[in-house]
Amino acid sequence: MTEQRMPGFDQAFARGMTSRRMSRRNLMKLGGATVGTLSLAQILAACGEGTSSVPGGDTSAPGATMPDYGAEPGPTINFANWPLYIDQAKDASGTKYNPTLDQFKEETGITVNYNDEINDNAEFVSEILPQLQAGQNIERDIIVVTNGQWLTALQKNGYVYELDAARRPNFDANAADWARDPFFDPGNKYGMCWQSGLTGIGYNTDLVLAPITKAADLMDSTKCPPNSVGVLKGDAPDFAMITLGIDPKVSTPEQWAEAAAWLTTLRDSETFRTAYTQDYVDDLNAGNLSATMGWSGDILYYAIWEGYNYEFVLPEDGALLWIDSMLIPVNATNPAGAYALMDYYYRPEVAQTVTEWVLYMSPVPAVQALIAQHGEDADDDLLRATAENPLLWPDEAILDQTSLGVNLQTDEEIAEFSSIFDPIWEG
Repeated sequence: MTEQRMPGFDQAFARGMTSRRMSRRNLMKLGGATVGTLSLAQILAACGEGTSSVPGGDTSAPGATMPDYGAEPGPTINFANWPLYIDQAKDASGTKYNPTLDQFKEETGITVNYNDEINDNAEFVSEILPQLQAGQNIERDIIVVTNGQWLTALQKNGYVYELDAARRPNFDANAADWARDPFFDPGNKYGMCWQSGLTGIGYNTDLVLAPITKAADLMDSTKCPPNSVGVLKGDAPDFAMITLGIDPKVSTPEQWAEAAAWLTTLRDSETFRTAYTQDYVDDLNAGNLSATMGWSGDILYYAIWEGYNYEFVLPEDGALLWIDSMLIPVNATNPAGAYALMDYYYRPEVAQTVTEWVLYMSPVPAVQALIAQHGEDADDDLLRATAENPLLWPDEAILDQTSLGVNLQTDEEIAEFSSIFDPIWEG
């Protein structure tokens, strides 16, 4: 986020972009809808034994023929991603651009049409579903989807292509261990991580009555003043399970009920203010929240780059890890180009540029040393702080305190999950 890293970068532009920062995570978790907004029956059309039959021809069925990723790429790539989730800059004439995409074009001659159109997993999958069901090209070569039921639905229904593990040299050389072979995509058969992050606790050091170290502190009136604690509806079930020592990935309905009881106690405590689907940072910045469940990139951005007196903590009980994956939808026009671009973002110097803008967990560990060196070369304390923050570069000790969330796979599971958790925030 400095002129040295991005020629022509306008610092005032960066501040204007982030004065009311709508980060990638602010917009993510179901957009105010309940868990069951879009029935999985609409997606998992007939998925006996984890497979389904899909109208529209073989290319949309599980096990669809892998594209020839070694073929000559086409001249353009259509890339759908989340808002404020890639490096940005502004040239001397005031035109915005993405330095890493421009570099890719310079190297390959391929133009990337980048569209920050994804505001919600369920909403986006619902939008592209009719074309996928019909075996049609959705006019996107790369999409970015978060681990969970929607990613699982795309995989199980054969709506995303398998990747060729022999053709990703940068990924193989540079990917973090946590980005390889995730439980929701064994062997990275379908996707490669774009960015990742943690759901933990963010707090305002000027407003809390004592430091926050564990989830139970959110309902402790000796630490948080009345009416000053926020909750993230979408992440709350997984967060509560982790707090109770339950692994969401293998959790049962009985354990969901335990987590719901914990959340109900938090909701009824005098410290509780409200539950958010998005925009919790607005209340935090306005001084209405002393502490809140929060996303690492949001809190660290304001603490490091904007100077707010915020701390982001990994609770003693554990935190939620999430991973956003780049995927190639079936019938994409330029799968060879898409795969080349996906692997390009695993070059450390390219990943560095993205991380310096978005401040989420990079799937490329070498980025940390590059940002540290950049901080020294530029004599920039903010870059140094970015490189030194352990939550951006989690080691095994930190990762051992995290878990990925529940992976609902059927309508029955979703209905039961929703019936347990949705009533907490209703009325």
